[in-house]
Amino acid sequence: MSRQRAKYILAELSRILLVALLLFSGFVKGVDPVGGAIKIEEYLRVMGLGNLREMAPILSVALCSFEFILGGCLLMGLWKRLVAWATTIFMGVMTLLTLYLALFNPISDCGCFGDALKLTNWQTFAKNVLFMGITVVYHLTYRTASHPLRGGFAMGAFVLLLVGWGVFVGGNLRHLPLIDFRPYKVGASLRDLTMIPEDAPREEIEYLFIYEKNGLRETFNMDNLPDSSWTYIDRQEHVISEGYKPPVMDFAIYAGGGTQGSREREVTQTLLMNESPQIWVVTPNWETTSIRASRKLNALYDWAESLGIAMYGISGSTPEESGRWRNKTAAAYPLYFCDATTIKTMARAQPTMLLVSDGVIVDKRAVRDLPDEYSDHSYERLSMTLQQAPHAGLHIERWGLLALWLICCLVALIQAIQWEDKAKYSEYQIKNNN
Repeated sequence: MSRQRAKYILAELSRILLVALLLFSGFVKGVDPVGGAIKIEEYLRVMGLGNLREMAPILSVALCSFEFILGGCLLMGLWKRLVAWATTIFMGVMTLLTLYLALFNPISDCGCFGDALKLTNWQTFAKNVLFMGITVVYHLTYRTASHPLRGGFAMGAFVLLLVGWGVFVGGNLRHLPLIDFRPYKVGASLRDLTMIPEDAPREEIEYLFIYEKNGLRETFNMDNLPDSSWTYIDRQEHVISEGYKPPVMDFAIYAGGGTQGSREREVTQTLLMNESPQIWVVTPNWETTSIRASRKLNALYDWAESLGIAMYGISGSTPEESGRWRNKTAAAYPLYFCDATTIKTMARAQPTMLLVSDGVIVDKRAVRDLPDEYSDHSYERLSMTLQQAPHAGLHIERWGLLALWLICCLVALIQAIQWEDKAKYSEYQIKNNN
């Protein structure tokens, strides 16, 4: 194998690996840009830049867009020198950042693959070191890499990439993520996520007690306590065996307000054990919910009430904020409290409607996608009626443009590799004939 041929193979192999990394990383962040903004807020806070948290949504969209478009340019073979430098600088910065995370652990999850794939900080750093090496290989060999898209077709594909990505990310921002990587996805059982089964193994703890007598300290267990001549000093707990822990540990809903004193009672089990259908409208705070959304919610409540379906508004708002919302919108549905962080994990849109039946999430959508009016009066047709919402056709649009661009690129890449092989073979034949 000639040296030039080896460089070509290294360039193509390193390019495809970098394309896979950047497209996947950008895609899973772009599926959930709101979640990316939450993670960036966490970064800003630990870096002492909490006053910039309002920039988090912009930074989230910018990061996932840069990664995906950079991977797209690598795949299409556009501006090879510029893209090679941009990839090298980007991977270098990310490698240094993940080294800092691995050494000091300010954040337990870097969020490099969103909620799709969780890695420890040391695993993330090792991944970046590996791909930094691949990036160096590509930087040294990119001149020999194939150039699948050329001329006007290349610019057309690039425009298609930009438009498709814009539609994709914009749809995920305005509506719910196209793919839900979090625990509270449609089809998930909230009972299984949050409750401990009766037959599940329980945590076993041994309690040890430290007593002192005449300057001597000894440790006793429950079955061997000393007499009253000993003085109690301290108690220790020793875990003998770990019990079952549900996947979600921080899920609790309260009837009442958002402050500790006004939480009248916890209603989590009452809601989850109810076999009848329920509609939950969740939002981190009613203060950030629009008046137009309130009209949709009032119409939804009137319709649900006519069907005998319970509807609850669940937020992280304080009692005062909930009271202002009720006075401003004439909301007749009960207002419950749940931690705002839990709600942000449960649903990205503000607000979001969840249809829960027998503890299972059977439907989930942004309130902006709900119909303005309802005429159907049958629960059996409830989901079908909700499917008539304006967002129903957006899934095809969000997938379609990106899928079309990717197909064009793959066809062009295969063709380019074939042309490259034919050119090398022709060159080889000419040399042999001479």
